[in-house]
Amino acid sequence: MVKPITTQAKLTNWRSSLPMQFMLIQLFVAAVIIIASVWFLKTIERDRLVDNQTSLSINLGKTITAKLQKKTSRIENLAVSIGALGEINQQTPEQLILAVPAILNQTGQQEVILGGGIWPEPFMFDNSRKKDSYFWSRNSVDELIKVNDYNAESIADYVDENWYVPAKFYPKDTTYWSKSYIDPYTQNAMITASVPMWSDHQFIGVSTVDIALSSLDDFFSTAVANTGGYVFALDQQNRLLSYPDNESNDNQAIKNSQLFQPFANFAKSHPAFTPLQNKISKIDQQFIKTANNTKAYEDGQLSNVITNTPSQEREKLIAMINQNANNPLKDVEVLASIQLTNDPRLNEPVLVSVFLMPGTYWKIILVTPLSSINYNSQSLASSVGIYLVGIQILALMLLFIMQNKLFIHPISRMVAALNDSNPAKVELEATTRNDEIGMLAKAFSSRTRQLEIALASLDATNLALEQQLDVQQQAQTELKEKTEQLNSVLNSASNLIFISDLNGQLTLVNNQVCLTFARNRGELLGAKTHLIMPREIAQVNAKNDQTVIDTQQELSYEQSFPVKDKQHTYLVTKFPILNNQNQISAVGTIAFDISASKVLERKKSAQFEILAKETSDNIRFIEKLEQTNKRLLSESQNAKAESNRRVNFEQVKLDNQALYPSLVAAIVKPIFRKQDDLAANAYRLANGDLDAKEFTHSLSAQTERLRHLEYLFSAQDYVTKPIDLVLLLEHIVALLAPKLSSKDIELSIHSESRLIVEGIHWHYLLVFYRAISNTINDAFYQKATGQKINVNLSKDNQQIHINISDNGKGFTQENLDKLQSALTNNEVKGTLSALSIWLMSEFNGQLTVSSLTDNAFSTQLNCTLLVSK
Repeated sequence: MVKPITTQAKLTNWRSSLPMQFMLIQLFVAAVIIIASVWFLKTIERDRLVDNQTSLSINLGKTITAKLQKKTSRIENLAVSIGALGEINQQTPEQLILAVPAILNQTGQQEVILGGGIWPEPFMFDNSRKKDSYFWSRNSVDELIKVNDYNAESIADYVDENWYVPAKFYPKDTTYWSKSYIDPYTQNAMITASVPMWSDHQFIGVSTVDIALSSLDDFFSTAVANTGGYVFALDQQNRLLSYPDNESNDNQAIKNSQLFQPFANFAKSHPAFTPLQNKISKIDQQFIKTANNTKAYEDGQLSNVITNTPSQEREKLIAMINQNANNPLKDVEVLASIQLTNDPRLNEPVLVSVFLMPGTYWKIILVTPLSSINYNSQSLASSVGIYLVGIQILALMLLFIMQNKLFIHPISRMVAALNDSNPAKVELEATTRNDEIGMLAKAFSSRTRQLEIALASLDATNLALEQQLDVQQQAQTELKEKTEQLNSVLNSASNLIFISDLNGQLTLVNNQVCLTFARNRGELLGAKTHLIMPREIAQVNAKNDQTVIDTQQELSYEQSFPVKDKQHTYLVTKFPILNNQNQISAVGTIAFDISASKVLERKKSAQFEILAKETSDNIRFIEKLEQTNKRLLSESQNAKAESNRRVNFEQVKLDNQALYPSLVAAIVKPIFRKQDDLAANAYRLANGDLDAKEFTHSLSAQTERLRHLEYLFSAQDYVTKPIDLVLLLEHIVALLAPKLSSKDIELSIHSESRLIVEGIHWHYLLVFYRAISNTINDAFYQKATGQKINVNLSKDNQQIHINISDNGKGFTQENLDKLQSALTNNEVKGTLSALSIWLMSEFNGQLTVSSLTDNAFSTQLNCTLLVSK
């Protein structure tokens, strides 16, 4: 029986179907979760970035303020130095006229220091002058000229100026920084650093240094050149010291429109600064309250200070004087950090940080834009949003599959089975499920089993493909972001960055390379370096590329590149780029422009040479002083030595006269002892106990000694006569032969010829005998082998040189130093020192003792005698 074909009506509309309703509900929930999550992350990230930016701004502000404080400290030191000159030279103004301009005319400070000088109290330096200032100011060609206008009788007294009176109440060597003003005579916009001068606990005036306000503009513009923000400053009374202006290049117009006005008035014309003005007002009120809690001066003491001060500035000035006397600021203080919705210069939200500068009480205000913070937070929220959308889509797909599996598919199968009038299928469904749906599926469960399996497999495959596609999309997105970030970094850098392959062809360049070589990126990419670079630069570049390829190591060097018809010096760093096989595939190059550093280095070198020259001149001056001191000390020592020599000579002379009997006894006593031995031997010879030959030898030796004795003492008188020094020395050595033999000492005499001199026989006997006898007794303390004494005699015109060398025990360095000191100072501390004085006084000679550690002899005595021809 053929079943009739019937057309089934559409039971439901797709808009009202359960899957569509579930999907719409899930999309709505997912959208709410994603939007809430992105907003929450954006808020948290922005707050964190604002905190970080606040910390960075505070650190930058402290750095800028510290650098400015370093500059003001130099000015304070100049003012203190000028004050010290004023205190010292009160009665010598000509010294001040010479010294003060030299101190003010500091190298490199012409644009900062406008002038300065000394401002005495009335009749303090000169009893006849009430106004007696010594002030210098720069003219149109930056030369310091003395200005006497302030001493004119027709103008107000300078002692009433607001930069003079408060300095009276500042401690010694501390600086009072005035509020900003225009000098009525020089017409310069300036600030004055005033230092009080005291003498004998009396205030005698102030010393000043005037600073140009334009130098602060240059300093602040340089300090924040690359930060995107700007800095301006307020003086002690919250008046504008410096404020950048991009709308006008006329400095005079800027001064007239902005400088010297209270910040409160400036905030009225720029309402965006109103919150900052309110904050500054609260800070000043708290400062005044704190300073007045511990007053160093009573209000009556400061009445003269505030006489010429505007009423709105008096409380602040009194508070500054009291705090500076009790507890002056030492370090930079962070007063506030607030956000402004719209900065009048940057036209965007900004972060404002306020710093109080020690000493000057200036407020340094740093303004930082918040645009970069918003951009970063939005980027993070966008990135997180992409991931959240992907996760929600995946969750929706999984939920849709589960819904179809649990609800839609079983219901659809039951409807189809019922429409086909196949109860068996419904019965089969009922046997496999025990829930409510299973009760309805009994008619078509067995018929649809294979279809369910196929659908489940297809769903799994689709799910895997979708997951793989999602992963690829995420990877492509990350790659694109990283590529954009890399290109942004390369193109925003001010350095030359390029990569060349092993053949020298450029594969990557940044914008700076295109600007430097005046070519677009398309012309550079794929071109070889020698075709786009100057010949010399290309040769150096190719050579260094090959060096990096050969060594596979980084290489740094300096090289010049032409930029806008000017040669700029670059620090070039080349490095190898390796592939996955760790083989070099290209050479990367980064060149840093160091032209400014080179110019600064040359300036520093020139300054160093000037300083070195000044140092050299000072050293030569000190050396001259030392030479003068040494000469005076030497003359003093010589005078003392001459006095000692005269006194000691008389004593030595008396000692030598008394020495004659002892010398005779010392020489004669051994001879008489030998004479007694000879008499005893004669008795033994008469009895036959002694050999006649031995007796004859003893008699001959005794006779020889008597002959020598007769020569030495028969001529002893004080009459000048010719003397043979060599013969005299030989007779002395012959008499000392027993002593030399007892210690086994070999004595040798060396002389080229007979030395005949005019003199007193006794004097030369004393010199030779004491010198040789002292060497025998002191240099050789026991008998030993190889002991020698060498005596060398020579004559040079009117000088007789006696050199006695021995290889005895020698002198220790300590004993030699003591002996040398005694010889130098003409002191009598032994035989040699007494002999030295004798030689100096009688013969105008000298005695020297030296150690011969590297010779065959250990000690050497040199005697020099001046005799007549």
